[in-house]
Amino acid sequence: MDFDFSADQHALAEAIGRIVADHRDLPRTGNVVEPRAFHPATEMEMALARAGFFDIALEPGCGALEAAILVYETGLSPLVLETGASVLIAPLLTGEVLPRPVAVARRADLTRGVRFLSEARTLLVDLGDDVAVVDMAGHAVVPLAGAYAYPLGKFAAAPDLSGAQRLGAEKADELRRLWRIALALDIAAAMQAATDFTTGYVKQRHVFGRPVGSFQAVQHRLAADAEKCRGTYWLAMKAAWSGSPLDAAIAALHAQRAIAQVNYDTHQFNGALGMTLEHALHLWTFRLRWLVGEMGGYRTQAADVAALAWPDAPRKAG
Repeated sequence: MDFDFSADQHALAEAIGRIVADHRDLPRTGNVVEPRAFHPATEMEMALARAGFFDIALEPGCGALEAAILVYETGLSPLVLETGASVLIAPLLTGEVLPRPVAVARRADLTRGVRFLSEARTLLVDLGDDVAVVDMAGHAVVPLAGAYAYPLGKFAAAPDLSGAQRLGAEKADELRRLWRIALALDIAAAMQAATDFTTGYVKQRHVFGRPVGSFQAVQHRLAADAEKCRGTYWLAMKAAWSGSPLDAAIAALHAQRAIAQVNYDTHQFNGALGMTLEHALHLWTFRLRWLVGEMGGYRTQAADVAALAWPDAPRKAG
């Protein structure tokens, strides 16, 4: 079954969607898309900021669900914009809007690659039994180049967190709950955009004198991919609405488990062209290649789903 938004939430999604649609063109040199791993959504960011959307989670009558709408709608764009941490996680975790962009990491990730760390002004760190809020001014970060369609960075050396603000042990579980919602939304948006892009492509691409999309095998697989996209979307929205840690863990688990098939199908149906930098597909599927391992990957989510669903069940050692 489908859920539905209120009239105000529908209006919010439409308003954000219009801004995203107005600022989704990829930069070109002549008629050729600039060959980059990712393209920042600078103009879209300014338009959303002027409209006050980055503060949506703390507006009267709004909350996690309204923030989730923004995270999802912006994630459909081929241009990259950090919203999950700054719009959803940070405001609902701290009660205030933190300087953005905001990055989120586990302690073990700090000398590895972290999404958006190369440009972050604030970092939230899951310490296991606490949460640290780090002002990134003065911290040396090394940008990481690679195929992943996100700006990535890592600390030049293990950072000293002794002076960072601590939120308390009770906030650690809340950080993970909100992070999982944002993760599921980012995955849902990237999968949906990749599937939509591929659906359009197979309608235009002809083989043996007929569109690729006219073959039943292609239709069946894209239909299954569409089901994965919508299932992930509604699980994430339900988790944002319910506030349940179990719902958030289920949403993240389903999202990360769905990635492999969607990535495989969309790249197969786009053929070799789908691997080129001037073709937009990789701007979503290469995001998914990073997101599949975030927060420890689906095995971590599955273990936490089991622990949350059956808290009194005996655990095997190791």
